Amino acid sequence: MSTLTKKVPEIKSSKNPDEIPWETSVVWSNYAIENGRMYEWIEDRHIRYVSWTNGIVSIIPSPDSFLSEKCQCFVLSGGFIWVGSKVKVG
Repeated sequence: MSTLTKKVPEIKSSKNPDEIPWETSVVWSNYAIENGRMYEWIEDRHIRYVSWTNGIVSIIPSPDSFLSEKCQCFVLSGGFIWVGSKVKVG
């Protein structure tokens, strides 16, 4: 588990891709671990909307999420970023 998932409970992590709600989440993986990859994700209920430019993804937190008290946006860049089909985009 990364230190980010320890500090921000809305961000989940797992080595098992079967545990990820792919359609309703933004999922990223920046590093490989022994026997696979570590995935991190945030579900759409914590997301107001997602946008991207040139491979960099910006996530604007939902006003109801704990994240909105801590940040206006967080930005992802990396080798693998997945935006689920049911996540709001702008």
